[in-house]
Amino acid sequence: MPTDHDDHHPRPGGADDRDRRPGSTDDTDRRPGGADDTDRRPGGADDTDRRPGEAGDTDCVIVGGGPAGVVLAYLLARGGARVTLLESHGDFNRRFRGDSIAPAVLDYLHTLGLADEMLATLPHTVAGSFVWRARGRAYTLADYRRASPRYPYYALIPQARFLPFMAGKAAAYPGFELRMRARAGRLLHDGDGRVNGVAYTEDGVVHELRARLVVAADGRNSKLRALGGFTATELGASLDVLWHAVPRGPDDPALSGLQLVTAPGALLAVLNQDTTWQLGYMIAAGSHGQVRERGVGPIVEAFTRELPWLRDRLSSLTDVNQLTLLPVRITAVDPWYRPGLLLIGDAAHVISPVGGNGINLAIADAAATANAILPCLLDPASPPAALDAACQEVEAVRRPPTDREQRSQRRAERAAGARLARGTTAPPLIFRLFDRVPAIATLNGRQNASLIRVPPPRAEILRS
Repeated sequence: MPTDHDDHHPRPGGADDRDRRPGSTDDTDRRPGGADDTDRRPGGADDTDRRPGEAGDTDCVIVGGGPAGVVLAYLLARGGARVTLLESHGDFNRRFRGDSIAPAVLDYLHTLGLADEMLATLPHTVAGSFVWRARGRAYTLADYRRASPRYPYYALIPQARFLPFMAGKAAAYPGFELRMRARAGRLLHDGDGRVNGVAYTEDGVVHELRARLVVAADGRNSKLRALGGFTATELGASLDVLWHAVPRGPDDPALSGLQLVTAPGALLAVLNQDTTWQLGYMIAAGSHGQVRERGVGPIVEAFTRELPWLRDRLSSLTDVNQLTLLPVRITAVDPWYRPGLLLIGDAAHVISPVGGNGINLAIADAAATANAILPCLLDPASPPAALDAACQEVEAVRRPPTDREQRSQRRAERAAGARLARGTTAPPLIFRLFDRVPAIATLNGRQNASLIRVPPPRAEILRS
């Protein structure tokens, strides 16, 4: 299930070096560092001599090294563009981020020549079905074994493995540059108010990076979204999730990688992540304070009652501070674009963990974005209006499937929240139908998988 924790810890800012350009002698050994939150207003004296479409420091700067940002950077670099990826952390290792890669995304990565190598080299598990357990019985709600001829499953690959893999592939192309611990602090503008770069901080020193396009892929709490003046609308969510991880044992049952478990007064998630079990305890939205007051006892009891083989490992869970809270949000942004600035991934649309498709929608955003903007970035004479039209095309292509997914999530969230509030443990009547007619689960799996549609890469990307 996708998560987007924003646990940045800024360091103090430093001297302004707005005249420095990448490639100067004092720029080659810059080390990561801190933060700068000063806003930049359009039309400043040092911005007015730059016009969109001129050669800048890079063709595209992407802020945020999650799935959307890393995959987009790879695609643009492979297609021949100059792209700089800014990631505020020192690594890609964030806990409890979404890691369930859909069959359609695996097919897309296969087209790029990456899927088989990724699956062969990165430890992972696969989920051929989505299972709901209630009162000791398992109900297969979605069977993915016919969702794709080549990859009939979801691959559960932690982002701490997937993102370095993709960044490593991007590094093979000369136009790619990755800056870790580089925290974007403000947007830069030209004299007409168009975004034409970002100021970011490394090692306490502020740097400016100009680009023909800035892409905000900095997650659910996107700073660039706020700096760009976008409005995010909360669509409502009924649940929050408390996450905890325990080691997998050699004698543990071979559960499907994606399981929900109904327990008295609780709804549990169990994800098989190769060497660990990722355990989710769902609570009513906004009730974390009451849960903290009750302590971990009810949580441990719920898991050990339903999954008794975890009892020995859950004995180490003794304090609520060992749990990670993910406030579930479903958020829409309209529009996704301002001149010179495009939002993708969770910066444009926060996705609930329901269905585990946040990472897949983010990668589909990246694929559509690369297809739309690459011709403009490769043509130095392409006017800003063409890049504007390309960004509008991204939203036109990606908003409808995103809206459908969010509507589906809201329905599922409301139903799950109502069951949790009532303390219902009996399976819904329709589950019995799934149990008696397995073909329904197969059809459901194919339909669910078909909701993730990734546009094929442009010829410029495949040629390299």
